[in-house]
Amino acid sequence: MKTSKSKKMIAAAVLMMSLTFSGLASASATEMKMIKKDGMELVQLRQAAKMYGYSIMWDSKDRSVTLMYMDKMHDTMMKDDMKMKNDMMMKDDMMMEGAMMPAAKTIKVWVGSTKMMVDGMQVSSKSMPMIHEGNTYVTDMVISKYMMPMKAMK
Repeated sequence: MKTSKSKKMIAAAVLMMSLTFSGLASASATEMKMIKKDGMELVQLRQAAKMYGYSIMWDSKDRSVTLMYMDKMHDTMMKDDMKMKNDMMMKDDMMMEGAMMPAAKTIKVWVGSTKMMVDGMQVSSKSMPMIHEGNTYVTDMVISKYMMPMKAMK
């Protein structure tokens, strides 16, 4: 009986992941709000953050944007899994964790600076984030390298 429940949970998780990834794949770069600056294409950070499951906070004092990965699917699965034994829940949790995690859980960028903080480590970007019509824009490298979900481990 317990094995049947875990198989159903895994099947539901796979279905949710396939729907999530198909939605992400259909949102091409042409649908994203972009601007060009000095020959580089910059992507609207808020739109990308929402698409990949990040919350976003603006700090006007130091003109920074902090993104935190919210992992909504993982939280939902945990609530449903609470009925299972701890050892079974741990196995399902590890599978979901590897399949859905982005490259970084927290990202902080400063407008007008090439420095960034990614999961507590300082890195540099090719281009400085900028504000255009009230929105922060970043190079697409920030999205592709740090925000997109990591590929599942083989």
